Amino acid sequence: MIVTAPGPRPIADGAALLSPDGMLVVFAGVPVGTYAPLDLSPVFLHSAQYTGTSGSRISDQELVIEKTHAGQLSPGRAVAAVGGIDAAAEGLRALVEGRYAGKIVIFPQLRDLPLSSLEDLASDDPEFARALGDGGVWTSEAEAVLFARHWRPAMDE
Repeated sequence: MIVTAPGPRPIADGAALLSPDGMLVVFAGVPVGTYAPLDLSPVFLHSAQYTGTSGSRISDQELVIEKTHAGQLSPGRAVAAVGGIDAAAEGLRALVEGRYAGKIVIFPQLRDLPLSSLEDLASDDPEFARALGDGGVWTSEAEAVLFARHWRPAMDE
């Protein structure tokens, strides 16, 4: 489902029409601070996805990907906090409050992982701390540690 009209109503209407495992993509220049009533349970229950665009041009996005592949950018530096699906509401509040100076990543598969900064997780878990990159940067190894600690199969798996 692609929504190309700005505002909370078209976003909510698009979400209501989404198939259980669908993806809602918002392309509409939605102003910062706009809220739309969305039921996030399809994300956890059926692998639905909600995504949007920053408004960047395709050429800007291609340049970012090229620089990332060339090792000139480290997307992991943007991650400040992580949590499981049960922490999604708190993650949204933290986003609005500006609690973290970076991205908040919510893992639908890690139901019981509370919203935590990378620093807090590292101080509580030496293995997680070792898996972070230089300067406490998010890595795929750190993600693997979280999955090893917190992933629980869904009832229907």
